[in-house]
Amino acid sequence: MNKFSILIENIQHIKKLELSLDLEKSGLMVIIGKNGVGKTMLFKGIQNLITSNTFAKTSNKYIYHDNSSIFYTIDNNSYKYTYNKAVETLDYNGEIDERIKKNIYVELPIPFGRRFDQFQRLAQVDGEIRSKLDTQEYRKPEELIGILNYVYDTDRFNNLVEVEIKREKYYAIPLEDSYYIREDYLSSAEYFIISIYKMIQRECKFIAIDEIDISLDSMAQVRFIQILRDLSHQHHIKILFSTHSLALIKTLEDNELYYMDLEDGICSFEKKSYNYIKSLLYGFKDYDKYILTEDIVLTKYIYFLLKDEKVFSKYIILPIAGASNVVKLMEINKNKKIFETKENVCTVLDRDMKEKQAYKNRADIYFQPFNYIEDFFLECFNNGSFNHLGDFSQENLQNPKQYNIQRKPTHKDYSKSVHNMFIRKKILTEHEIFQFLSDKKLDEVEIFKQELLTFLNPKEDNR
Repeated sequence: MNKFSILIENIQHIKKLELSLDLEKSGLMVIIGKNGVGKTMLFKGIQNLITSNTFAKTSNKYIYHDNSSIFYTIDNNSYKYTYNKAVETLDYNGEIDERIKKNIYVELPIPFGRRFDQFQRLAQVDGEIRSKLDTQEYRKPEELIGILNYVYDTDRFNNLVEVEIKREKYYAIPLEDSYYIREDYLSSAEYFIISIYKMIQRECKFIAIDEIDISLDSMAQVRFIQILRDLSHQHHIKILFSTHSLALIKTLEDNELYYMDLEDGICSFEKKSYNYIKSLLYGFKDYDKYILTEDIVLTKYIYFLLKDEKVFSKYIILPIAGASNVVKLMEINKNKKIFETKENVCTVLDRDMKEKQAYKNRADIYFQPFNYIEDFFLECFNNGSFNHLGDFSQENLQNPKQYNIQRKPTHKDYSKSVHNMFIRKKILTEHEIFQFLSDKKLDEVEIFKQELLTFLNPKEDNR
């Protein structure tokens, strides 16, 4: 398996997405682009070749058109999936060569990543893992131990062991009294690294990872990419991944960086330098002040609060993702000056982070008025604040023609779904939502806004 190409046509807002890879050339290919340009569509498309129900599991049925298709070429073999109205998804009448399936590994973000499919298998072999640990039928995976210790700058993985059951390898850390920490009981990021390492050891020809940074903190991102680069050449593997992480992008080589864009429904990939991508994607050019936030909704809310205010400094607000990632990136900036001097960079976190010891009493961290914007909106929604705008019965919420809220009220992303539905259905604009929420917490909002203005505007000269 030396050549791989994929052509996606007429799915969702994508008219054409085409990518060809020379798998004989090992190394990293990193895709960077704005939200909505088709990055996740690409990775779902690749996985669909080896797991044909990928789109059925991860997307709704309304993304297709009558002429939707995905066309794959692997060496001299071609496979075309077309839209089948009967099953309301993409379909292929044929068999995919098992050698192809074994040579491609795709990892999607939580909760659709393939590593999460292994939980049941790990539970099934738990007794055998325990037995082998009790009888010390295991080996020390020195390379993996070295990788994990290096990525996390620690020695806590020194006791990691590898057991083999029916030619499958599993990892655990033995404890006293026959207790142990199984690989899937480690943090999601540590389990993610182990899962990728397993695929590398199997010497897949092609590994594709969407949003590689989503579980890893900033230091782990940088160090893991260094490891991946070395392993990809050592095992002759092409590794394709996407990222939004600023810390990670800065460490990449120019020949590894590809900027993905979308114009009139046509996707494009171009090799671009770090400085080009940094300026184009994040606007890091000629700004006086930088505000780092946890997510895009919080970013938009801050812009909303400041839109009518007199601000002296030219500023930009950047959504980084995850409180720990945001703060660690700010710490890295103090030495590396990724953005500006430390006095010109601050972080805004959700209010539920305020009592965390790591974030308390810091002059460079501010907290927005809500624990989480979408959660507060959902609280108001549940209290009936918007009943005059529509019939929000559970039956109607899940009716595709009415509101099409797929997630259940107990799902952790339900608040985000309801918030997005209001905007998608044009029930309220995002600015109207922000104004409504702000009116509910006028005092807290005003304090927060004044904190931001104090940061953005120079101190008055009292001489």
